[in-house]
Amino acid sequence: MFTWNFRYASKARLADTFQQLKLDPKNGDILIRIHTAIHLEDEAVELARYISQLIPEAHIFGTSTSATICWGKLIQNQCIISVTQMSKGTVRTAMLPTFEENGLPVTSDKLCKSVKDAVITDDTKLMLTFLTRKYLGVYNFVEKSNTFFPGVQMIGGLANTSEVSLKKFLDSGFVFNEKGWSNRAIIVAAISGKAVESFSSYATGVQALGEEREITDTFCSCILSLDGKDAAKEYRLGIGDELTDRPELTNLFPYVYSDVSDIPIFVRFSENQSLNDLFDKNEPVIKEFQSLRPERDYDEKRERICANHNVTVGKKLRRAFIYDRKVIADNRSLFRRIENFEKAETLFGYSCIARSMIYSNCVKWELSAYENSNICGCITEGEIANVSGRNTFANCSFVVSVIGEAPATQEYNSYAFSHTDSLVADNRKLLNYLYDIENKLNANEAFSAADSLKAFVQDCELKLLYSDTEELPNAAALSMDIKLNGFDRICIINVFETYAMSTVFPKAIIDLTYKNYITKCMSFAKQKGYKVYHIKDWNIAIGAPSYMYALSEFVSDMEILQRDLFETSEDYIAIVPLFSVLDGCTVENIEQAVHSARITMSSKNIQFCVRNANSDIPDEESIRERYHMVNVINYAINHDKVIPYFQGIHDNTTNTIHHYESLMRLEDENGKIYYPASFLGVARSYGLLYDSLSMRMISKVFERFKDITDKSVSINIGMRDIKNREIVEYIYDFLATVKHPENFVFEILENEDIDDYDMLVAFVDKIHDLGGQISIDDFGSGFSSLKHIASIHSDYLKIDGSIVRNCIQDEQCANLIALIAGWKKLSTHKMRIIAEFVENQEIQDLLMSYGIDYSQGYLFSKPCPEI
Repeated sequence: MFTWNFRYASKARLADTFQQLKLDPKNGDILIRIHTAIHLEDEAVELARYISQLIPEAHIFGTSTSATICWGKLIQNQCIISVTQMSKGTVRTAMLPTFEENGLPVTSDKLCKSVKDAVITDDTKLMLTFLTRKYLGVYNFVEKSNTFFPGVQMIGGLANTSEVSLKKFLDSGFVFNEKGWSNRAIIVAAISGKAVESFSSYATGVQALGEEREITDTFCSCILSLDGKDAAKEYRLGIGDELTDRPELTNLFPYVYSDVSDIPIFVRFSENQSLNDLFDKNEPVIKEFQSLRPERDYDEKRERICANHNVTVGKKLRRAFIYDRKVIADNRSLFRRIENFEKAETLFGYSCIARSMIYSNCVKWELSAYENSNICGCITEGEIANVSGRNTFANCSFVVSVIGEAPATQEYNSYAFSHTDSLVADNRKLLNYLYDIENKLNANEAFSAADSLKAFVQDCELKLLYSDTEELPNAAALSMDIKLNGFDRICIINVFETYAMSTVFPKAIIDLTYKNYITKCMSFAKQKGYKVYHIKDWNIAIGAPSYMYALSEFVSDMEILQRDLFETSEDYIAIVPLFSVLDGCTVENIEQAVHSARITMSSKNIQFCVRNANSDIPDEESIRERYHMVNVINYAINHDKVIPYFQGIHDNTTNTIHHYESLMRLEDENGKIYYPASFLGVARSYGLLYDSLSMRMISKVFERFKDITDKSVSINIGMRDIKNREIVEYIYDFLATVKHPENFVFEILENEDIDDYDMLVAFVDKIHDLGGQISIDDFGSGFSSLKHIASIHSDYLKIDGSIVRNCIQDEQCANLIALIAGWKKLSTHKMRIIAEFVENQEIQDLLMSYGIDYSQGYLFSKPCPEI
């Protein structure tokens, strides 16, 4: 089995890619998946037909989506194509109707039988399955599949488009193949074979709370009553009246079925609607439902809650919420199972639109564990997951299937589990909501909170505000105390270099030392009347409100505690605790204050620091300018205003322009042009903005020069770009198909932090293998190393502009240019030298005397949009 994923760019590029892959149906069945967030229905079918012409015997499986997943990244506004060539196994696909000719939905039994007859064999292991939201019987269909084809794992869900809304479910998705499209059909792809093995699992991060409630009345997907009480009213009372103005709260607080307590069921809350408002009474299925209960008033307007599938009387529900630590725990468990599967030739992955809209950091974070694998999939409006060997329909889940015919491994990224800070931001909406409720309860305002709401808040806090490993309040509890209870005087304690302990000491003594450290902090805080929080690992916080304790007293107490922690007996490992005492803390400034304190202690080699947290807040003007630049960058990305400028590079031998350097500019809505110095720093601090700018710049330069035969162009590229699989694969694909790859020079920024020379050398070697060229930019700045430069084998070396600009006035700069020129003559590697910032004839004459090959600067050429 072989799988390759790529983004659709054009039919010509598609044909070239298929030719490079050398797909041959004689070598085994071929499955081609298309997940598109950009094509309309007929356009998607046309693409499928074109692929069918290129690979006539391929099995094509297509869905619409709101976003795609490729190589472990969430990609907006793209079409992703995934090709899987089997070795011995077989692929069978089918698109089957989910509605009868009379407009009524196909029963779940009949649909299961149709699927079984069409694609299931005795040795089917995995079936990709996509339906559309018009078929509300999806839950029953998936449940019945366990009876009709037991042992067949299913993965997939409901197709959607970018029109998905938080306020209501929309019938917007479609499925397709080369024969046509439908929003009233199911598309399946069954993978079978004796040698085929598959494993499927999922992660949700959902935590069930409270008692069971039984569904006692329904209409289609609308839950009308729970335990005989109005379901929508009960739901609102349990969450709070804010629900009427904040529809996103329904995604923060889903239900779960009691028998599958970690699979959320999302509902949509509407304040004043009738059943006829929610459902089209002219639809045959709605007519049939209404005929079963003619006495019901279908025009009565009231609060309603609806799921995205038909709900059944008698099913039992529990309330739930999703939070960061449960997300992490679920994903760790999922990852371990996937990582340990031996036949990992192909990964399929699907995530829910609710997860993406409410927990966007969560989706990107959990995908990052698979960013070096060939996982491919899309965002759905509900997932089909395999839970403990049984298929079920789920919501807000991340589902993964791994499959193969022979032993294989993927390059997983377990390092992702060490970086979970972004998930805290995903909890912010939930915490802010709890802050609001807690404020009202504490203030005894005219707030008639239902008993169920009070209980729910308390249950949430038990999970959210206490450490998993210690019986202590956690970082979320610290934030709540800062915001609600005036805890603005905080000491952050961290123990230095604990990671090195395991290389010297046995785990037993490390655990004993840790317990002693925690106990001392807790005992001291209790004695003094302070509150202690467990942030993470050896990281502790001690807090107090400033109106109760003087700063001098608090600082003195922390100094005493630090001395106590320093003192240790031979029973424990000696530790070095760092104390950051912060005054004037708010939820907004504490993170920056902690960071600044640690930098101060590191630079001065001290272990105790006192600072005002407000002193680390940037001034208003710089904040405003930063956000303005973020808006400019976003505008440029979204409105095609990333503009390449080109500056000619002068050949000092022929007195002609030898090639051009491409330089990025941005244009705002008023036509103002921005230079890199004003926006690159901001873009780098928001990594994804930088990635988007870089990709657009590279693609524009490629497009401009791809058909030019007599001119070359250089493109700046940094270490972050080289680490970005999407960008690197795009560069490789382009060079592999362009007629003159030698016309493209990649300028590596030598003054960036290059922290992985092996990766850099591999990139350089690949560029050379594909016919491209390499230049080292800004040579002489930063921490230049001739050893590293020699190992890179660059075609060009560009002397840093600050050296060239000052070479007339500064003898050391002139000597450095002479040294570089002399080194070139001694080197056996053929390399040409470029001097940038050549602004006058005097500089040029000096460069000529040293035999510098090329000059770049205003003396010869100014950057402009045209060549």
